[in-house]
Amino acid sequence: MGASLTRRGSASPSSTNASSISSSGEHEPWPPADGVPVHSGDELPPFRFSWRRLWRFLGPGFLMSLAYLDPGNLESNLQAGAYTGLRLTWVLWWATMMGLVMQESAARLALVTGCDLAQLVRARYPRWLNYVVYFNMEAAVIAADFQWCGLDTFTFLAVQQLGVRYLELLICAMIGAMAVCFSLNLGHTGAELLRGWALPGLQSYAVTQAVGTVGAVIMPHNLFLHSGVVLSRRVPRSTPRRVNESIWYTRIESTLALLLSFYINLAVVATNDASFFDPACATQPDGPKACLPASAADTTITSHHCDRPGGGKGVCGELGLLAEGYALEASLGPTSLYVWAIGLLAAGQASTMVCTYAGQIIMGGCLELSLAPWKRVALTRSLALGPALLVAAYTAPNPALFSNINEYLNVQLPFAVLPALTFAASKPLMGPFRTRRALLAVSYAVATVIIAVNIYLVAQSVAHLSSLAALAAFAYSALYVAVCIRMACG
Repeated sequence: MGASLTRRGSASPSSTNASSISSSGEHEPWPPADGVPVHSGDELPPFRFSWRRLWRFLGPGFLMSLAYLDPGNLESNLQAGAYTGLRLTWVLWWATMMGLVMQESAARLALVTGCDLAQLVRARYPRWLNYVVYFNMEAAVIAADFQWCGLDTFTFLAVQQLGVRYLELLICAMIGAMAVCFSLNLGHTGAELLRGWALPGLQSYAVTQAVGTVGAVIMPHNLFLHSGVVLSRRVPRSTPRRVNESIWYTRIESTLALLLSFYINLAVVATNDASFFDPACATQPDGPKACLPASAADTTITSHHCDRPGGGKGVCGELGLLAEGYALEASLGPTSLYVWAIGLLAAGQASTMVCTYAGQIIMGGCLELSLAPWKRVALTRSLALGPALLVAAYTAPNPALFSNINEYLNVQLPFAVLPALTFAASKPLMGPFRTRRALLAVSYAVATVIIAVNIYLVAQSVAHLSSLAALAAFAYSALYVAVCIRMACG
């Protein structure tokens, strides 16, 4: 997508001089692609806001925000609301803020260097590490693409041939549809939502759910996507003032887009809390579960009765994307079923578009493939859809396995987060636009939390396995940490 989404007449990201930012030899001064440093000091030129210029930069951030609204996020959010109430609202908020920090680093990196994150990984890492990053990111794209919308996506991809702005308008329309649909079922006042955000809490049984929320919100391949889509805006990188302006407008747009995505996700959480959360079901030994209408629950695998939050009797059961529509219909009326279906359709199309574009950027940058855009689309979709079909068939009898995808997407996060943070903090590469110490400390603290969470996931997964399997998991964890340290060293 790095080439296919650039504005007509502008240079493709792949045309930049990647050799000037290679990891071998001496680092050349900023800016790497232009070769001559025009602003060698640490003081940045002043930023002056303009609505007109902000309008020019609107679009890439909303495309990036689609990854925060995919079916995996919706399932994680509906389960968070139905299983834990509003107690994990603070997790959703801070996960979104962590995502904003990461997205800003990836976008700033691209705007300053003229290269997307995948191209920089290829140029600055050893070949073996480049392939490690590529295979893990391809696995992340495939994992995120399990909830797919099939070949309809090619229809949406055809819109990009009309130009970047048409594609961005389509994206905004889908986000608007989700905002309207999920708001219609909202069942809480602002004060109740604020209480869940301002008073952090975490039930003992909700740790895995909290981890899944982080994995669902911060998508690893989305950092590569954002670093590619911002290059669709022409930025004269030899002029520090214009580079600084582009960074600020991108920050503003990304913040607006992610705040909107947070509101949509929060609406899903609040709706399910108001309709299906019951502490008795949540603390079941084989739970957590939600208090569902009998017509929406699988009564063959549950016999525990509960008092529904909206009144009436219900049964404790698992809740997923499929059961959500029927549960809402029984609780709020038939209209809610169609509202949910429209919102879910928009989310599914958005998810598949994001995965496709991210796959294009990752493959084109890490492997340096020179393919026509339609060939690259066909190749990336083929790589994703085949495994997705196999996993979908395997997990169909047990939807719980399908929902674990969000938790294990966390494992792939360091392969995107650490390169983005490391490159963005490099003075030879970024010059005065490098990440400052305070923000860098926060960023690496976030990365450390992510890696620690991943180790927790592995430990939790092998707790009931044989000693041989546990030994293999320990060896993998040690290798995982070693590779993470190598990526952080730049």
